Formats: sequence, structure tokens, C-alpha cells
Amino acid sequence: MNFPDLTRIKRLSMPPLTKLIVMSDMHRGDGTGADDFAQNSLIYRCALEYYLENGFTYIELGDAEELWENDNFDQIYITHTPVYELLAKFHDPDPEKTRYLKVWGNHDLYWRDNEAVYQQLFPGIQIHEAIVLSDSILMTHGHQADPKCSGEIATVSKFFVHNFWTEFQRLGAKDPTRAANNPGLCNEVDDRLHAWATTNDRGITTIIAGHTHRAVFENLSITERRYLESKVKTDGVKIKHQPDENYYNTGSCVHQLCITGIEIAFDNGPYLRLIEWGQAIEGNALTIRRTILEGTIR
Repeated sequence: MNFPDLTRIKRLSMPPLTKLIVMSDMHRGDGTGADDFAQNSLIYRCALEYYLENGFTYIELGDAEELWENDNFDQIYITHTPVYELLAKFHDPDPEKTRYLKVWGNHDLYWRDNEAVYQQLFPGIQIHEAIVLSDSILMTHGHQADPKCSGEIATVSKFFVHNFWTEFQRLGAKDPTRAANNPGLCNEVDDRLHAWATTNDRGITTIIAGHTHRAVFENLSITERRYLESKVKTDGVKIKHQPDENYYNTGSCVHQLCITGIEIAFDNGPYLRLIEWGQAIEGNALTIRRTILEGTIR
């Protein structure tokens, strides 16, 4: 697959002290057993409150709404109204002042042609296929690198998920069309996105994506980084051995009782952190904690 012809690209120049939080793959649903986001709704809202209070711009990098399984947005909004009320605090109708930027993915591709529906909640909002930071960092959902979820094959995948999968999911089965449930496909998508970042004529040097639900920092998944840190050598294990700054992945907001994302600060160049928000015990209290998993060296 070649580097995609992206449409509706938002270009941002990042002045010093700008702070971004990039998250993807919420898959907000209708509150039933098929709603993968429901278990993490409180964690997600705590994270948004933190970023709102600390001056971050929030970038939603695709698959925010689960619009393959659900017929329309109405029930999703009713179920997750507190989330949308928080997002409204980031939003400004002026595109130059807003702190809420939205990118579509494959499960919410609906927004590409129905932006006006979302604008009823967020007047003036523009929904993009990609965002380019400082002319060199491309942020897009990443389904463009997954043959099952882009082009004509995506129509078949969507039909299967919409018409058959929801009932199976309520029984605990996992969606086979998702790269998140297929490590081999996950590796293929990551490798393709990395290749796009390193071999293109668009001036892009780094890609930040979602889609796979597997967090990646400097082209290494958390598992790969821990494996290298352990210095264990196992015959037959194929693994990347060197980090590089060409590819990152936000992970998702549907992990088991935790969510991940990437924070970006601009001060003499971009500084990235891979962040996890999840439950923690402090004394006898259950709390929500922000943990820095990885960070670039300044």
C-alpha cells in the first residue's frame, strides 16, 4: 500500500509552550454490553478534566464514536452526555481558538460526510482526515494502512460488524476485523505506517496514529521496550531492537480499566510522552492516576 492521498488536512504551527494531548479509539457506544468504552468512561473524564485545567489542546484521533455497530449518533450522545459536555469546554467556534480538534477513523467515517450533525453540538467544528504539525508530524487514525478497514473491503467489514457482531460481542467474543485483536495484523499496520513516515515525498518525518489499540513509542510497543530492557534473549523471537522517532501510536481508551494517549509539548522542538490513566489504590481509597510510561529525552 502506498502513502495515501489524504483529504481535509488541518495544518498547525506550534508556538512555544503549546501542549497537546492526543487520544484515539474510544468507541463510545450505546451503554449496552457491546459498549467497549463504558467501563473507562470515568477514567476518561478524569483525564479530560486534567487536560482542560492544565491548558492542553485535545486531539481526538479517530474512532471516537462506534458508528459501525450503532445506527446513529443519538443514543451514543444520550449515553455519554457528560463526556460531550466536557468536550464542549475545549471547543470554540473559531477554528483558530478551539482546543478541540477531531479526526475521523474507520468506525466513525460517518463524520466525513455528516459533519453538520456534529456541528449541532459543536458549532463551527471541522472534522479532518489528518492533522499536520509543523509541516513534518502527521497525525491520522491509521486505518488507511489496514486493508480490512479501508477501501472497498471496509464496506464488507462494516456490514459484518453492524449486522452480526454486536450480539456476539455481548457474549464476550472479540471483533476479528480489528487489528487490536490480531497481533500479526497489528505488526503489519505498524510496519506500514512506519514505512510511510520514512519513505515519502511529502516532508513527513513522523507519524502518530491510532487504530491498532496498541501503544507504540518511538516505533517500539511497550512489550518490545520491556523485552529489550530485560536483556533476555530468546531464540526465534522477532523483535525490533532500536527505537526511532518516526512512528508513535496512541493506543486506545478501551484497555482493561485504563486508557492511553500521547502528550506533546513544544519548547525548542516537540517533546512527547506516552501516558496511561488508570485505577490505583492510595491507602484505603480507589483513585485515578496519571502515569508516564515513556518520554523523549531532551
